[in-house]
Amino acid sequence: MDNQSGGNTPIDADTRRSAWLFALYRVFVAAVLLLLGLFPDTPLGLHLVTPQFYAVIATAYLAFALVAAAFAWRCTHNPDTTSLTRIALIGGAGDGIGLIALLIVSGGVGTGIGLLLVPALVAAVLLSSARFALTLAAIATLTLLLAEGVSALFLHPADTAITQAGLLGATLFAAGLLARQFARRAGETRAQVERQEADLANLAELNAQIIARMSAGVIAVDPDGYIRSINEAARRLLPPRPGRHLSSLSPSVARVIRDWQRNGMPTTSQQLPGDRDQPALRIRLAPLGDRGDQGSLLILEDAAELQRQAQAGKLQALGRLTASIAHEIRNPLGAISHSAQLLGESPDLKPHDQRLLDIINNQSKRVNELISNVLSLSRRDAGGRERLNLQETLDRFAEEFCGALQLPRETLHARIEPADSEIQFDPSQLNQILWNLCSNARIHGGHDQPDSPPIVLRGGAGQVARVVSLDVIDAGPGISAEQEKDLFEPFVSGRAGGTGLGLYISRMLCENNGASLEYVHTPIGGCFRILFAPLETDSPKEQGA
Repeated sequence: MDNQSGGNTPIDADTRRSAWLFALYRVFVAAVLLLLGLFPDTPLGLHLVTPQFYAVIATAYLAFALVAAAFAWRCTHNPDTTSLTRIALIGGAGDGIGLIALLIVSGGVGTGIGLLLVPALVAAVLLSSARFALTLAAIATLTLLLAEGVSALFLHPADTAITQAGLLGATLFAAGLLARQFARRAGETRAQVERQEADLANLAELNAQIIARMSAGVIAVDPDGYIRSINEAARRLLPPRPGRHLSSLSPSVARVIRDWQRNGMPTTSQQLPGDRDQPALRIRLAPLGDRGDQGSLLILEDAAELQRQAQAGKLQALGRLTASIAHEIRNPLGAISHSAQLLGESPDLKPHDQRLLDIINNQSKRVNELISNVLSLSRRDAGGRERLNLQETLDRFAEEFCGALQLPRETLHARIEPADSEIQFDPSQLNQILWNLCSNARIHGGHDQPDSPPIVLRGGAGQVARVVSLDVIDAGPGISAEQEKDLFEPFVSGRAGGTGLGLYISRMLCENNGASLEYVHTPIGGCFRILFAPLETDSPKEQGA
């Protein structure tokens, strides 16, 4: 129904369609009345008092109906309340004038033409503002009584039907009142529906904004596997591939969905190992609708990040404790090292005692290295992050690494695509991370042997999870599932004499710079992957769903 405010508020399509249908009804009524007057001898024909006037008036009414229908059709494509109200009032006035004129020249109220004023009045009230209901009913009733009086005095005095005219006027008033009440209730209902729609739209927008800014990835897929909604966090965790089907974006995640659907779609969580295209993920799956008839909901979380969060409290307390212990150990260790040095200068030292002294010196150095690493962990300052070109940084590191260990430059191969990929990282901390990773690759990957393949540093912007990544790849046997479980745990080493802190410190330094370090399974060799934090910019990036 029309808005009662009478402003330029757009109205619904159903109301405009109703105006168009009533205009067609008016054309039909005008055509029928013209035909009934042109063929009075037919069973349904009208016995007219003044047939010469009737034909002219009926033709004029039909022409008016056609013009009004044209304007009503135009209004269906122009959602403007004012134009519809104007058309409704003009149409009601034309109906009143035309029908009452036909009633006068055809013989009065007894012909039944006056009853056609009832639907015309109701339509005018419903399609225009409801406050005009009584005014329109009063005008129609007075005009009807006046017309009946004129007909009785001048045209056909013998067929006076003032009583019928009065009853018809009362009917018009009743129809106008009912139409006004209906229009008011319809307007109130429509206003309530519009408020609810606005609230739902605002709530949907709020939910969309919340989901878009969630740190966890959220994906909604339909029963056929097509993506209905995906937020920016999910796009960062999954490979940057085109397509609207989940299998084209991430075949491994699509496989998890299919297996889950075959098992009855219970609400559950699953772990998905990382590969060269995406990090290790924890996926929570839930059906949408009744038993998943509307699809599935996936919540993706970085498994490495979850593991770091789970260990954060424990490692923080452990760091404080080990830092205190390290300080206490360093003093007696210094005394032991100094005493061993003095003892080594003794001229009476026997070869057997010299071997024991070497053991003391070597183990003291190892303990001192361990203490230095623990103290560096306890400090864990963020350092000074700088904007670095990753290719240039790796080239400088390769020169330093190969030069210090007296290795051929070909031992380390660095390839970044695109070559202008940039990161924000503390240079000294990045150098320490790369040194730890490449040293492990050299020892465990067999790169310290002649004619061994090079250690590969490969990565770039947008290749994994839509951030800058770096893979350190060796040609060794890789890491078993049993070893991977404790790979980044402190004081766990797979090498005799190792402190077990190299990988742990590397991961902590990555976290200090907003990056992450994880192990990735590859068909050949081992691979450690660094996912760098997005570059900080002055203006916030626009986010996508």
